[in-house]
Amino acid sequence: MVRYIFLSIAIGFGSLAFGQFVKGNSWSYSFYLGASNILGDLGGNAENSYSDFRDIDYQALRPAIGVGIQHHKRNVTYSSEILFTQLVGNDAHTNNNSRNARNLSVRTDLIEANIKSEVMPFKKGSRFAGLYFNAGLGGIYFQPKAKYDGTWYKLRPLGTEGQNYISGLNPYKKFSLVIPFGTGYKININRFTTMKVDLSLRKSFTDYLDDVSTNYANSSQIAEAGGSVAGLLSNRSRVTAVEGSQRGNPQSKDNYYFIGLKLERTIGAKKYDDCTNFEIPSRKSKKR
Repeated sequence: MVRYIFLSIAIGFGSLAFGQFVKGNSWSYSFYLGASNILGDLGGNAENSYSDFRDIDYQALRPAIGVGIQHHKRNVTYSSEILFTQLVGNDAHTNNNSRNARNLSVRTDLIEANIKSEVMPFKKGSRFAGLYFNAGLGGIYFQPKAKYDGTWYKLRPLGTEGQNYISGLNPYKKFSLVIPFGTGYKININRFTTMKVDLSLRKSFTDYLDDVSTNYANSSQIAEAGGSVAGLLSNRSRVTAVEGSQRGNPQSKDNYYFIGLKLERTIGAKKYDDCTNFEIPSRKSKKR
């Protein structure tokens, strides 16, 4: 189900791209450059794991890039984006004793496609005229990996929480829905080009972006079902972690966020009004 929704979003992205001839104030394409950070079970601050901004691990920031297309109409923008990044979680980064002793780490390759609506609520001429808020719907494909003896291993096939041998426990899905929402500020570079400073949170519906969710399973049986490396990566604790003890926090899903810059350029600049029309006079006012 999620896979088809993800595909629909990607098709929607293409539809927007070919829809630039639809009448409207303006269309623009964009390039995104920024950073991402996971809000999950691994790493974080010295307190409890919250899966929100209280648990930010700045050492885990990683580059993020993306492309998008936007349709601007009055003070509302409809957009579609594809973003690429890696999410990193590492218990070595935290001073929380129990998480640090757990000694797990992950690098998750992630692709996101989304559609969003963006609103600029403040009037033209206001000092806050460039401020915007956005929200929408997205889909992600993600692949958690861990490094062992110089080699990166895909964690999902290894069944590190017993998915390969516990009856009724299936491997987690590689696709998930996300809800993107955030805020930012638009800055004019010239008549047809703007720069956005953007901060956006992703609320996901999976607890396995970092391959950690529930309890420790039996390492010997994990190794028997998925190989010796599977057994080793399932439990790297520096203290005795017995079968059934807590490995992650299933009460909260994994989230992540982006912070970065987005450059937007109007498509067919001579045919359309400036995409930052909150500062450009209308044609009617020009005639006057």
